[in-house]
Amino acid sequence: MLATTLRALSEAVSKIDIMYHHALLHNIFTMSIWYYNRDTRDALLDLIIRLSAVADQYLRECLQMLVNNFTPPGPLVPQMEKRVSDDKRKEIYSQLHESLKMISDTVPLAPRVLKDIINRSMPKLFDNKVKMVSFVECMLGLGTERLGDLIGTSLLEKVVDLLTELDVNITWEDILQEEHSKGIFEMELEDLAGDVDKFGQETEVLFGGNVCAEKLDGLMVVVCKHLKSCAEHGCLKREFDILKTIFRKGVLKVHKSKFAQFIMFYACSLDPEICGLDFALFLTDIFTKKEDDAIARMSAVSYVGSYLSRARFISADTVVAILKRLVDWCIDHCERQKKKHTRTKNPVEHQIFYASCQAVMYVLCFRLRSIMDYPNLRSQVFKMNIRSILMDPLEPLKVCLPSIVNEFLRQAKAARLFNASVDLELEDRIDSDLSKAFGGVNRLDMFFPFDPYLLKKSDRINLNRAATIQFQICPIKNKIDKQSTCRCSSWSDSTSVFFNIYTIIKMNMGLDFCRFI
Repeated sequence: MLATTLRALSEAVSKIDIMYHHALLHNIFTMSIWYYNRDTRDALLDLIIRLSAVADQYLRECLQMLVNNFTPPGPLVPQMEKRVSDDKRKEIYSQLHESLKMISDTVPLAPRVLKDIINRSMPKLFDNKVKMVSFVECMLGLGTERLGDLIGTSLLEKVVDLLTELDVNITWEDILQEEHSKGIFEMELEDLAGDVDKFGQETEVLFGGNVCAEKLDGLMVVVCKHLKSCAEHGCLKREFDILKTIFRKGVLKVHKSKFAQFIMFYACSLDPEICGLDFALFLTDIFTKKEDDAIARMSAVSYVGSYLSRARFISADTVVAILKRLVDWCIDHCERQKKKHTRTKNPVEHQIFYASCQAVMYVLCFRLRSIMDYPNLRSQVFKMNIRSILMDPLEPLKVCLPSIVNEFLRQAKAARLFNASVDLELEDRIDSDLSKAFGGVNRLDMFFPFDPYLLKKSDRINLNRAATIQFQICPIKNKIDKQSTCRCSSWSDSTSVFFNIYTIIKMNMGLDFCRFI
């Protein structure tokens, strides 16, 4: 009966008058298609499409009605998380996308109005998880239609802004205390071993019920599925280029972000040869060029160091090529300081230099062993003259994080990276006042943005650890003292000891600065 009535109205839209039929129009524009069967939904959406084409009358109201239906009405929210509703949800999204496409094809002004409506209707930080996930999933589906070419950048920017806002509202204090007692690499090994009973908790358990973590986890699943769909349809590069612009503008310098940046990591893993390489070069270019401010350049080199260390899909050739650019920049910096006769360490004045040195050492802690398997790459690393940087009067070994310095030197010794021994007093310090100084208020000396991913649902579904390099550790006693990392004589032992740094610094500094390792 309702479907028949709606079809009759569709044939008479030219007779509908906003003055005489105000109540009727109000009822139409406030209807929720989630309550009706397929036939009734088709009839209602056909009426909306026809009303939108009435000149200078109902376009905004029609588009607002469709956007309102991106999410189910309140009473249906509990059913959205049940598996049985998936088919209906996908069918409704498809109908909404088709309706919006038809309106945009008919009314040239529609995309611009739709963009404004979506901007105003975006979920807010305190909206419930189901509303957030449903809205974003339906909205991102527009990117696969022609509308994506018209408003795609705006859609992705709004999504990334929401991810970032949720992310910065998650603190490490939300993680259960039983996980605090473990080094971050211990957690990785447990996860890789499939110890689900001990460490395979859902995000809401791992983060002590933090609602922002639960919402972010759900949204990351949606965004990663969208990126995977783009890859399957051959449009990932277009989406990736948009994401790069958004990342540089809104994520690069957000140092409290712990998980949102992984959408870049995942996009790169879907197309390592193009997107993966592009992202590495993109970050390196930001670092090496002087157009950006010091914080952006330090953030970029922290990102590239963490990215090359963690991304299994990035080839050893690419790692060595990027390392050479970083090392060459450091050598040039040392030469410039030599000409200026400023040859003493100053963590603040030379903070970009120290950040680059630390990134080089961090990457080699993870990748040196695999690089040594290739004679040509090994030769290139030996020719980089890393030793001259480390022994420069600017003394990066005394300024960078001692945990990274010590592990790098152990691995370098095992690999015989230096022709002559590095004469240095190794102190197993928990922290360094000098590294605090070059890190600044944001503690960029501890910023390793692609640390292991702890949102469990999106990790299992999309951000698979097969794409991420995990550091291996050896079974040693967990002593928080100068003997907490073992002294190894062999190459295989040396690559197993970058261990328990998370726990050490947490105990000595508190969790506010535990965004590393």
